[in-house]
Amino acid sequence: MSRQSAGRSGAIRSVGYDPTTKALLVICESADAYRYAGVPKEVYDGLLAAPSREQFVRESIEGRYPREKYPCMMVGEDV
Repeated sequence: MSRQSAGRSGAIRSVGYDPTTKALLVICESADAYRYAGVPKEVYDGLLAAPSREQFVRESIEGRYPREKYPCMMVGEDV
């Protein structure tokens, strides 16, 4: 079974974090977005400080936290 990770689908364009729900959002250059649940703030801080965000996601987040993928949307597309 092949599993595409956020790091393999392209460079990370931006990240966001909600400390209340411990949800991490990773948006890739491909415009795909990944939401990881239950991520401690320390992990998010580590992501921000990492020399390679893509490598950090692969090594410290992928497979450790539940993930939902949101397919890309074009800028300006009606929702």
